[in-house]
Amino acid sequence: MTRSQSAPQGIVAGSIPLFAGHPAPELLPVRGIGRALAGWDGRPPLRAFNYGDEQGDPKLLDFLLARLNDTEQLGIGRENLMIIPGSTGGVAMLTRLLTKAGDTVLVDAPSYRDALHIFRDQGLVLRALPIDDEGPRLDALAAELERLAAEQVRPRFYYVVPNFQNPSGITVSEARRRAIIEQSNRHGFCIVEDDVYSDLRFAGCAPPSFYALARGENVLRLGSFSKTLAPGLRLGWLVGGSRQIAAFVASGVLRMGGGANPYSAALVAEFCRSGAWQAHVDWLRGQYQKRRDVALAALAEQMPAGVSWTRPAGGYFIWLRLPGAVDVDELERRAQAQQVYFANGRGFFSEPARGRHFLRLSYSYLSHDDMRVGIGILSRLIAQLAG
Repeated sequence: MTRSQSAPQGIVAGSIPLFAGHPAPELLPVRGIGRALAGWDGRPPLRAFNYGDEQGDPKLLDFLLARLNDTEQLGIGRENLMIIPGSTGGVAMLTRLLTKAGDTVLVDAPSYRDALHIFRDQGLVLRALPIDDEGPRLDALAAELERLAAEQVRPRFYYVVPNFQNPSGITVSEARRRAIIEQSNRHGFCIVEDDVYSDLRFAGCAPPSFYALARGENVLRLGSFSKTLAPGLRLGWLVGGSRQIAAFVASGVLRMGGGANPYSAALVAEFCRSGAWQAHVDWLRGQYQKRRDVALAALAEQMPAGVSWTRPAGGYFIWLRLPGAVDVDELERRAQAQQVYFANGRGFFSEPARGRHFLRLSYSYLSHDDMRVGIGILSRLIAQLAG
């Protein structure tokens, strides 16, 4: 994208939207989806236009089941899997079905802001766990659980984005995952694993998922096609215990709606079964790695002293810590005056004041040139405010 092209909804054309956490237009597999449509000989199956199975499109379920078992050796069956309307839709469904107003949930600090929004909408009490480069700090988790036990409160679940977290880009280490699972078993809370970025790893191997490490016990794992295919399809999946999946499939909204997006699911099943999805994911990794490298190089070259940032090994995001003299709200005001937009750190904390010296940058949407220009403008503004 260049500054002369149209920007995301709500942002004027010609701006530099460093906040945009979604694929650039040129990274969307428009032609590949067209070929999937052609695979239907121009006549999509009638089932795609009607109410579908509550559990999801059978062909898509079979594809995902085979892939998860092949790549991760999960050993799951059809009874452990369902299709959902994107991971955010899955978080909303789980929150609605697993909690009631006044219940307590554990979240990271920072955490995915749309999930925090959903939890607030439900009237939940949020207890935040500070994170470092390996994930939530175990001393903070233990202390928080002790406080809750003293209050005779049991958290309903711990919500985590385990790989290349939105917003920080960090990945929870295997040791931390095992320790959190041990605490969840001891204190009786569920783990909701929002694992939407794991396919976008640039190098090396990912730690085993919470679900794999716990052998499926007391973990609900979300996945999504939004980051690796197209967010407009609104399609994802949920892995869990057979009783839990059966209860979710039987919920009122799915029975009323006839499953999650039957048309999209049938189309994506055709795309995936042809081998096109895996080929597209492999290509995307290289594209996003190049963009990340450009962003990190621009930060290293241009940011003033006192600014620090994460160096993600995958995903979409870089998390910046500002010098203590720089307030993110004032930086945001000045940046917007120059048509540069970033994600204010306040939105990613259950207590927004804790985010006053943080911001999130996304490298998934912008061209290399626009990233350099946008980071350069931010660097100059930060230097002015810190001076």
